[in-house]
Amino acid sequence: MPIEKMLFDAYIIVDWSANSKPKLGKDSIWLAYHEHGTMLENVPTRSAARARVAQLLADAASRSRRVLVGFDFPYGYPTGFAHALGLSDEPWRDVWRELACLIDDRPDNSNNRWSAAAELNARLGGGPGPFWNVPAARACASLTIAKQAFPCGELHEYRLVEQRLRASGRAVHSAWKLFTAGSVGSQALLGIPVLESLRSDAALADMSLVWPFETGSTTTPSPERGPFVVHAEIWPGVFPVDRTLHKVLDAAQVRGLAERFVREDASGELCRRFEIDVDDALLRDEGWILGS
Repeated sequence: MPIEKMLFDAYIIVDWSANSKPKLGKDSIWLAYHEHGTMLENVPTRSAARARVAQLLADAASRSRRVLVGFDFPYGYPTGFAHALGLSDEPWRDVWRELACLIDDRPDNSNNRWSAAAELNARLGGGPGPFWNVPAARACASLTIAKQAFPCGELHEYRLVEQRLRASGRAVHSAWKLFTAGSVGSQALLGIPVLESLRSDAALADMSLVWPFETGSTTTPSPERGPFVVHAEIWPGVFPVDRTLHKVLDAAQVRGLAERFVREDASGELCRRFEIDVDDALLRDEGWILGS
């Protein structure tokens, strides 16, 4: 039975990319926006995607809409990362701000993710790891192609949410893996600074929260009335994909996930996905994948 009041009025689902050049089509950035129907967009660069999401959020805020925004890369790292970097205030936020300062991602998609990962590894102990897997030409003493043994220092390979997904047979990858098929590490390095920018935008900061870092486990991530923005990590592999929605898999995934969340919001199921039976301290450190 439909609920009287849905959590959200609009939904933005983004399939991210770590391409170093502008690209359209397969393995590029796809954005699904659903309010009165689903609008699909294929965006060639991260800079353009950030601007488009910011534009959609500003427009939604001007009309008092409550918006769910999901990007498909890890929003956090295994527990202990912030502490190992010497960041000790609010782990997830410290990491987001640190990456925003460290990453240089230009409008043409050229970026410094390899050198940034090497620098982070060096700060974590000097040797290779935990970040791993780069093109051979970018390998160095602190960043190698081969994966190092985990735990790497005190850092585990996977967050708890990833451990649970893998135990259920779903092959989600670690945020430490930067390159080759299935990797999400480069997407996180280049995506988290975008999230930090969107979350800190002067026009939206007072009406935005990142789940579960700022909300904890909850069935009410957004207020009954807008405007409001909830940022939540997504991974399309959590649910089956309807390949008939679009000939490009990435596009089918974001459209399918946006429309699934709309249906679940209408039925009352979506609110329960924000409530996780996990210690809040861990959720506020590592984050979680919505729907897992």
